[in-house]
Amino acid sequence: MPKADAEHAVKADAAAALGGEPGTILVVDDEPLARQMFTDVLEAQGFRVVSVARGEEAFSFLHEVDLVLLDAMLPGRDGWEICREIKSRHDSLLPVIMVTARTAPEDVVRTFAVGADDYVAKPFHVAERTARIESRLRVHRAELALKGVVAQLRDLADQNYELYERARADAEERALLLRELDHRVRNNLSVIMGLLSMERNRKPARAADEALISLEGRLRSFLLVHEALRRQNYRGVSARELSARLVPRLRTAWDPDRHVEISHVGDLGTLNERQGFALALILNELITNAFRHAFPGARSGTLTIRMAQADNRFTVEIADDGVGSCAPPRLGMVGSGRSIVTALVRDELGGTCTTQASDSGTSVLLSFPRHR
Repeated sequence: MPKADAEHAVKADAAAALGGEPGTILVVDDEPLARQMFTDVLEAQGFRVVSVARGEEAFSFLHEVDLVLLDAMLPGRDGWEICREIKSRHDSLLPVIMVTARTAPEDVVRTFAVGADDYVAKPFHVAERTARIESRLRVHRAELALKGVVAQLRDLADQNYELYERARADAEERALLLRELDHRVRNNLSVIMGLLSMERNRKPARAADEALISLEGRLRSFLLVHEALRRQNYRGVSARELSARLVPRLRTAWDPDRHVEISHVGDLGTLNERQGFALALILNELITNAFRHAFPGARSGTLTIRMAQADNRFTVEIADDGVGSCAPPRLGMVGSGRSIVTALVRDELGGTCTTQASDSGTSVLLSFPRHR
């Protein structure tokens, strides 16, 4: 029987026992007249009676009775052997009262040695036998009630243990999340402080409003990565999504009349958190630079963002067909833009950055390992 069903049965039995129901008696006696006499007397006292002639027949009824009245002198296997098997292999709590004419001390010792709970000597008085039966039933009911309480306590202990384990796991998870949050906050603040420091040390210094606009763009790209990570439960961020969400914001700021056509080619798949922040800041610098310098005077053209992965490396190219090498210095030749891109590619991505400029436009190629 499954554990849950067994405990349920125990509790049901205990409840019935505590309710004072008379109970069911199994009479085991090979003499028909004795069986009939036991049956008539017990039924008259309100008991339900099941009777069998042989000890081996008793085992089939043990699950439905509350007490066994067992004759010691049975043909085949005697009552002592039957009692020993009942107690050792079937139900150690089921009361067994031996009925025997042998009351010598060694016989009494033998009776209790095989596990019998009591004995009735032949010939017996009905009142004495009834008293012994009722006494053993009261004890059995108390045992069942106690067993039910123990089962309930065991259930309660199991539930408390599960709750404790769940609380412990939750506490460990919260502690881990707090450590991760602390790590992220420190890293993010370090990056922000680095951006502020680069702008403060920029030579020549820019006007305050221009510097603030530049910092705002960089911090917005930083926030963009946070939002993307949160949607993915911080499992990573899509490079294509970063580019697709970054470009419209920069176009609104630098190309509101849409003179420049934007083209996205390829993808890098999912980047880890560190790669995502670095790439977003790099794209912000390179795309902003292209809008500002490659297409002056509302000049039309095309800006292409190419992403590819091969041989465990990622490549990102920002290419435009705008003003090329004949124009004034382009990306990062001076100022904080070059410093930011160079530092991010080298320190955060572990990669390289190369720039090619000609009359037909400018291309900046980033290459960095897939995993770092």
